[in-house]
Amino acid sequence: MQTMTTVTPSSLRPNITRVRDTSGFIGTVLYVGPVASAKSQTEIYAGIAWDDVTRGKHDGSVISKSTNQIVRHFKCGPTQGSFLRLSKVDVGVELTPQLMRSRYVRPDAELIAPDNLLPHVARTSSGRDKPIEFWGEVKLRNRQQLEVVEEISLRMLGISKPPPDVALVLEEIAEFNHLRGIDLAGNLLVDWEDVLKILKLFPNLHNISLASNRINDLGSVALGSSFLNVKSLNLNNCNISTFQTIASIGAAIPHLEELCVAHCDLADIESFDSCSENSDEENRLEGLFQNLVLLDLSNCQLTSWQRHIMKFHNLPRLESLIVNDNTIDCIEVVTNGDHSAVFPNLTSLQLAGTTISTWTALDQLNSIPSLRSLRLRNTPLTNTLGVGEVRSTAIARLPSLEFFNASPITNRERVEAERRYVSTVSRELLLISSGVILAAERDTDGGESTGDDDSAKQAQMFAKHPQFKILLEKHKDTMLSLANAGCGSSNQGNIGEEIINVTIRSMAAASCDMEPLRKRLPRSLKVGRIKTMCAKYFRVDIDLQMLHFRAEGDPFPSELDDADHSLFYYGVNDGAEILVNEIDVEALEREKARELEDHSRRVKEQEQHVTVLQSMKKNDQRINTLAAEMAQTRV
Repeated sequence: MQTMTTVTPSSLRPNITRVRDTSGFIGTVLYVGPVASAKSQTEIYAGIAWDDVTRGKHDGSVISKSTNQIVRHFKCGPTQGSFLRLSKVDVGVELTPQLMRSRYVRPDAELIAPDNLLPHVARTSSGRDKPIEFWGEVKLRNRQQLEVVEEISLRMLGISKPPPDVALVLEEIAEFNHLRGIDLAGNLLVDWEDVLKILKLFPNLHNISLASNRINDLGSVALGSSFLNVKSLNLNNCNISTFQTIASIGAAIPHLEELCVAHCDLADIESFDSCSENSDEENRLEGLFQNLVLLDLSNCQLTSWQRHIMKFHNLPRLESLIVNDNTIDCIEVVTNGDHSAVFPNLTSLQLAGTTISTWTALDQLNSIPSLRSLRLRNTPLTNTLGVGEVRSTAIARLPSLEFFNASPITNRERVEAERRYVSTVSRELLLISSGVILAAERDTDGGESTGDDDSAKQAQMFAKHPQFKILLEKHKDTMLSLANAGCGSSNQGNIGEEIINVTIRSMAAASCDMEPLRKRLPRSLKVGRIKTMCAKYFRVDIDLQMLHFRAEGDPFPSELDDADHSLFYYGVNDGAEILVNEIDVEALEREKARELEDHSRRVKEQEQHVTVLQSMKKNDQRINTLAAEMAQTRV
């Protein structure tokens, strides 16, 4: 192991230097100097703002020993700051061949699991200790030696700089020239110059991760030819605050295929033109990222699809675009009549955590004919609907989708979703044609209904559901009764009353060998009723039941976690399988005990935080009182 570098006040740069503690927490130096509350007013401390806002003890302010007043040395969150003696400050280590080798165990080193048994045991539900076996340790070691592996992980090792004399280690580090990938995520790098020096030690790199290093923007640093062979670059959470840095990277890495820049501020991208002869040379994107296949722009302060996302619409090879956690509320795809020219190869799009609140905001995704996969979670739209309704509606409105939220869409599921969509819209049209909706609005507005109102409402419905006419034509044979509902049909039943076939299978130990239940159930049936049914047949206590359902072709079951919700809410389709599991009571009690302990710990931390704030408030009041008294004395 490398020894900790001796730290001097001049070696610490406020707002730049990164440090770590013995527990692996990382922070930034914001202050270097004496501390007013310290016993010695000449001793130098480092004021740290930790990345974890709960790691510290104060907000950068202390109470002076000499004046008993509050002195602020730096500013951070209420429990984010700490003062460390310089002897306790760890500014990281150099990247050396010895550090790289320390990550791997030599094949002839002492075995962790002699006789294939680890020195640990697992506790079974019956209270017995079960030995943990570990097979193939020697074989794994032989395949993980630096001379053999092509990718190396140097995550969170406190690396802050390259070797002091690169020439001295070139020969020793030459044995690693075969490396194709290096992961430097979570280290203490803060300077692009240092990053370039490190990367030059490995001339054949294709995959590089610099995530969670505060290396900031490129500025005047030139990348040169250091990245010519790079195909994958991860710059997530690197404190980049201008798109100019990303554009410079695109110019320096012509073969780049994957670029991740999540948690960076790229809002100024709207000042760049994707292809305009009138824009400045440095603000043009034309010709950049021509080989890019994947682009991650999660949480990059992007607010407009048109001004921000459409800057990448002409990338010829872009297949996967991730724009999660940006305040984008609608999709605006301007095609000028040529759909193939807009995101020509985009097959996967992720919109989780955006501010999309209506289905019409997504309709223009149909202008991207190559789109096959969509992720849509944690949005105002999805948070107000059941998971089944969201999935079914998305499938019907976006006919090109093959995957939704990473789950494949089967042919049967698509047919059911489209028919259900046609039924729902047909009923709405029936209410309009029968005057029900117009009458309700007339009662509210005090006006009278006219034929023009009827036509206008129908036109609005067709505009709101652009796929309806296409799907009605597609399913006109099977949906004939619904399509003719306006000609006298009395079918106004709820969609939730449709009958589906399900298989209920027990996974509980006492009943797993029983024959499964095969039932025809209405979609509106509540999960609680199914639990009652399972309790009678499988003899599993209702309070101990955990129900999951699995659609045909879906590898991962989904939990039916609310007894008051219906099968339709969860998207249980015809032919689905419901699995009945039994809760481990002992495990449940242990989980409750752990939650209670965590709750007690959080309450204690909050009480300590409140005590600190009250103490600060009292000191402020005392200072104000003293100031008032002094002012009164002077008067």
